[in-house]
Amino acid sequence: MPHKWLVLTSVSLGSLMATLDGSIVNIALPSMQQDFGVGLTSVEWVVLAYLLVVGSLLLPVGRLGEVLTFKRVYLVGFTIFTLASVLCGAAPGLELLVVFRVIQAVGAAMIMAMGPAIVARTFPASERGRALGLNAVSVSLGLSLGPVLGGLLTEFGTWRAIFLINLPIGVLAIAWAARILPAETRGRGQSFDLRGAALSGLALFALLLALSRGQEWGWTSPATIGLLLASSVLGVAFVVTERAALQPLLDLALLRIRPFVAGLASVIVAFSGLFTATFLLPFLLERGSGLTPLQTGLLLATVPISMAIVAPFSGAASDRWGPRLIASSGMAGMVLALLSLTQLPTDFSAPELIWRLALLGVGQGLFMSPNSSAVLGSVPRRRIGTASGTLAQMRVVGQSLGIALSAAIVAIRLPVHLSTTTSGATQAQQDAALVGAIHDAFAVAALICALGIVTSLVRGSTRPGDGEPADELVVRVESAATQA
Repeated sequence: MPHKWLVLTSVSLGSLMATLDGSIVNIALPSMQQDFGVGLTSVEWVVLAYLLVVGSLLLPVGRLGEVLTFKRVYLVGFTIFTLASVLCGAAPGLELLVVFRVIQAVGAAMIMAMGPAIVARTFPASERGRALGLNAVSVSLGLSLGPVLGGLLTEFGTWRAIFLINLPIGVLAIAWAARILPAETRGRGQSFDLRGAALSGLALFALLLALSRGQEWGWTSPATIGLLLASSVLGVAFVVTERAALQPLLDLALLRIRPFVAGLASVIVAFSGLFTATFLLPFLLERGSGLTPLQTGLLLATVPISMAIVAPFSGAASDRWGPRLIASSGMAGMVLALLSLTQLPTDFSAPELIWRLALLGVGQGLFMSPNSSAVLGSVPRRRIGTASGTLAQMRVVGQSLGIALSAAIVAIRLPVHLSTTTSGATQAQQDAALVGAIHDAFAVAALICALGIVTSLVRGSTRPGDGEPADELVVRVESAATQA
């Protein structure tokens, strides 16, 4: 096997573990709650702390890879992730478990930010989409296997097993990566922008926390408004700092590259639509149709499985014909899937739901690999780490926006649907009103994804070999900015 494909196996293993750990924990939360004797609002920090830290560090870690080399950051991240997993499995109380999850999230951010960067640097442009598509299979497997594996380990063992299982796999993965990943030379004169990293991390942390807790606290509550204002102020301070920095965390010249900006905007929209569906569908299926959690989990696995089947082919197709139309058609598929979910009857049959979920997965699979290839291919090689971290960062922002927006729409529309019933609505009427509110959220998500078709199309021609080389473009932009 050529060495580049061996490199891909190492990156794919990291993607699988990081994604799996993000999806495996939810199903074990009731067991943790019972063991520690705490409330739901306390135990949910096991998940929330992980997501907040990962979402805050992806951009700084991407730049750190450019300074210290991708291989070094990847190996350090894998080591932190594995050791923290053992600590999580041995945590004597909830407080320490949350602390160890924060440490684990630091390692996960390093793995997630470095993986696509290593792939983009290892493979030529003619094979980059195919490689990213194959790596997307690992992401999809992590999303689909997480709930099933977590349920098995928790039911037949203990919730601690979902963390301890990472030890043997992590040790083997670290040894494999150390052997397979090519040696890199640290760039001369490279420095890490600590001030920019602190400002970006705090701004993103405040934004993600506000989006995650806004529905519970109230969108007009002092806490939510304060966090949003703090995020805005820190974001402005970050931009000012980066403009003055000799070696900024985020090279603002990249924001003048149309395929880069269009791709980032598109990924926010795509993941907002996807997570609107995946967040609300369990409520729709369990409350609206009376399915069990196991039945719901098996049905929802249709989405990542469809993504895993389509992503390698869409990535390879984008290498040949360019990502613009393929990614845009994927976004159009997501629009149709979300609209079709608004017409799902309450007494649906399994095939009626499965084809809708399959269409959603196919749309995401058509979009993800070509869009990632376009974003990473639009920047100079020396900025691939930053681009990879930023791309992963925008995915997390899109996920948070999708969940926050869908929860807000349901909260607004539910009283409207309930108002059509008589006073003292029965449980069946309440469930029907919830289904109507969820359908409204799907319709709004479809409208947002329709705008995503536009952002995907305006990227222009990004077929390999078309247009101006990214290195030349950024040098010219930076030169113009310096002269100005």
